[in-house]
Amino acid sequence: MCVIGALDPSQLGHWILVILQVCLGLGAVIFVHELGHFLVAKLCGVQCDKFFIGFDIGGYKLSRQWGETEYGIGILPLGGYVKMLGQDDNPANIAEQVRESQVSGANSNAKEITGPGGEKYLVNQRSYLAKSVPQRMAIISAGVIMNVIFAFVFAAIAFGVGVPYIPCIVSQTSIGSPAWESGLRAGDEIVSIGDIKDPSFNNLRGGVMLGDLENGIDFVVRRAETGAEVPLLLKPKQGPGLARVGIFLPRSLRLAKQKPVEEESPADNASAAFQGDDEIVAIDGNAVRDYREFVAQLVASADRPLNVTVRRGGKAPKENPYGAREGGKEVTISVPAQPMRRLGLVMEMGKVASVVKESEAAKRGIQPGDFIDKVGFADDASTDQTAEAERLFADPITLPEQLRRLADQGRDVKLTVRSSGGGEGRQSPEEIVLPLERVTWMEPSLIPNDPLSVPALGIAYRVLSRVGEVQANSPASNAGLQSGDVITKAEFILPKSLKKPAKADPIEFGKEGQHNWPVFIEGLQYLPEGTQVKLTYERGEESFGATLVPEATNDQFVAERGFVFEPIQRIRLARSFGEQLELGYQETVNSLGMVFRFLRKLGTQIPLTSLGGPVTIAQAAGYSAFEGLGKLLVFLTILSANLAVINFLPIPLLDGGHMVFLAYEGVRGRPASERFVVALHTIGFAFIVTLMLFVLSLDLNIIPRNL
Repeated sequence: MCVIGALDPSQLGHWILVILQVCLGLGAVIFVHELGHFLVAKLCGVQCDKFFIGFDIGGYKLSRQWGETEYGIGILPLGGYVKMLGQDDNPANIAEQVRESQVSGANSNAKEITGPGGEKYLVNQRSYLAKSVPQRMAIISAGVIMNVIFAFVFAAIAFGVGVPYIPCIVSQTSIGSPAWESGLRAGDEIVSIGDIKDPSFNNLRGGVMLGDLENGIDFVVRRAETGAEVPLLLKPKQGPGLARVGIFLPRSLRLAKQKPVEEESPADNASAAFQGDDEIVAIDGNAVRDYREFVAQLVASADRPLNVTVRRGGKAPKENPYGAREGGKEVTISVPAQPMRRLGLVMEMGKVASVVKESEAAKRGIQPGDFIDKVGFADDASTDQTAEAERLFADPITLPEQLRRLADQGRDVKLTVRSSGGGEGRQSPEEIVLPLERVTWMEPSLIPNDPLSVPALGIAYRVLSRVGEVQANSPASNAGLQSGDVITKAEFILPKSLKKPAKADPIEFGKEGQHNWPVFIEGLQYLPEGTQVKLTYERGEESFGATLVPEATNDQFVAERGFVFEPIQRIRLARSFGEQLELGYQETVNSLGMVFRFLRKLGTQIPLTSLGGPVTIAQAAGYSAFEGLGKLLVFLTILSANLAVINFLPIPLLDGGHMVFLAYEGVRGRPASERFVVALHTIGFAFIVTLMLFVLSLDLNIIPRNL
C-alpha cells in the first residue's frame, strides 16, 4: 500500500477510510473462521477459555472476560485462535493436554479416554479430548465451513452493492501471441471463456493462467467491425512466468487521473495542458466513441497535428460512475505530430516469426521460418518503379508504415519469399502477389523479443541486430558504424536535467532468444529529449563502443502521442435478490475452483514465484477497497475461499493436518503415538516456516518474481 505522507492532504480522509475497511475486512475473514471453531465447540460442550483475533504475544492485548471465555484482540495480527480446554494446535503436546484435562475419579464430570499407548485417563468431560472423534472433526472443520459460507455472504452482498470490473475488450495484442495470430483487434470483446459468460479481465487472466495449454481454451468473441460473435480456440503460450494469450487491458477514452500523458511527449508539450480525468470526445471535430475509433484517427493522421477535444468535468450517472458523463465543458487542444527518432541504421530482416491465421499471407502459404528477400509493387512495369520500391521497402523498421500507406491507395505488393524448408511443394524463392489490408489499429513491439508486425500483410518478422546499411550523414555514420557491424547492447544515457531521477535498463541483442531491435526502436521514441544512446557492437573479432544522439526524421512518424488512459470499467449489479444470490454462488464456486486448480498446477504450469504473502494480501485488499465496497467484498470472497482450501490441506499445524490425525485415531481407536506425531509435526512446522520466509521474500522483492 502507498505511503500516506506522499498523498494530497485532501485524500487523507479517503485513505483512512480505505485502511479501516481493509483492517475490518481482513479481520472479518479471520473472525468468521475462528467463530466457526468456537460455536461448534460450544455446541459440543467444550470449555473455551479464549477467543482471540491476533495473537497476544507477551501478554499484549485488548481483552475482556465474559463468563468462562476471555475475548480479545492480540498485538500480532497474523491470524487468530480459540483456546479450548485440553486442546493445543500442536498435536505433539498430547501429554500436556491430558494433564490439563485430567480429573479425579470422584469428579462427576470425569470421562475415561484412551491414550496413544492404550493407557486409560480420566478427563473433564468438557475438555476437547473428552469429545468423540466425529465431534472433534466437526469442531476442526467448522472454521473452513464458516469461511465458505461467508465467502458466499460476502459475494452476495457485493453484487447487491455493485462490483466494478474490467471487461474483456481488446485494446491491442502482443505480436506473435495466440490472440494476435487469431486476428483479434482493438474493440473486439470476449463474451465467454469456457462456461463463464460476460467475463471480467480477471476471469480472462485466471482462465488462461490455469487453462489447458495442450488442448486450448474455448472463447466466443464479438467482432467490433461486424458485431458478429465467432468461436475461437486459443492455446495459451507458456513463456517465462505465467501462461498468456497476449491481450492487453481495454482502454477507455478517459485520461488517467495521476498521469494523463507521458512526460515530454507531444501530448505533454501541447498548446494547453491535458488534465487527469479529461475524456476525449473528438479528433479534428470528428466524434470518437471508443478507443478503437480514437486509434483509427491517430493512425490515419500520424504525420500531422491533431485537434483533440476533451470533456472536462461533467457527471456520470449515480448508478454507474464509469458511464458516459454529461455536462462539464469541452476543451480543444492542438497536439503536434511525433517524428520518429532514428540512429541512421538500417538493420537486416530476419525470418518470419508469426502469421495471422486467416490472413492472405497464410492462405498463400507463407509460414513462420520463411524469409522475405524482396518487397515490390505488384504492378511494377518499369525500372523507375523497381527503384522506388527498393527505396521505400528497404528498411524493415519502416516497412509496416509504408505498406499501410500503400494499402490506403488500394495497391498490391509482390513478395519474393524463400522457404525455410518446411513448405511442401513450394518453389524457393517464390514470387507471391498479395493484396494489402487497410490498417486502422496499432501493433507496437512492447515486450522483450517481440517481432515486428506488418498489419497490412498479417505477418510479423524478426529484425536482426546486424547492420545492413548506414545512412549517410546520420548519427550512426558520424560515429563510424559500418554495414556488417553487429550490435550487442544499447545503453541509455538520460539527461541530467531531468526533474526526477530516472534510469533506463540496457537492452541486449544478438544472444540466443534476444531479438530486441523493434522493442529498442519503440522505446527510443518515449525517452526524454537529449537522451544519448551508447551502442556496443562487434566488427569481426573486435568490439567497439559509440555514443549517439538520436535524430528526428522528416518523413516517419509515431502514431501514438503519449496519452495515458484509464481502463474501461463497468458495474455488475444484481437486479433482484435472486440474481444477487445466484451471482454470489457463482463467484464463490469460481473462487474455490480457482484455488484448487492453482494448487494442482503450482510448481509446473504456475511458477512458485506467483505466490503472495501478507504484504501482497494487504496491498490487494487496499487496491480493492479503493475501487469501492463491492470490490473489497469480492476480494474477501476470494480470500475466504483461499483460506478455506489451504487451511484444509493435510499439513500438520493446519486444520487439515488435525483432521488427518483424527481420522487416524478414528480408525485405530486411540490417538497416534507421540513420537509419530512429533515427527510429522516437525516436518510440517519446517514446511510452514520455509513457505512463510519464501513468500515474505517475494513480497519484499528479495526474490524476484519474473512473471
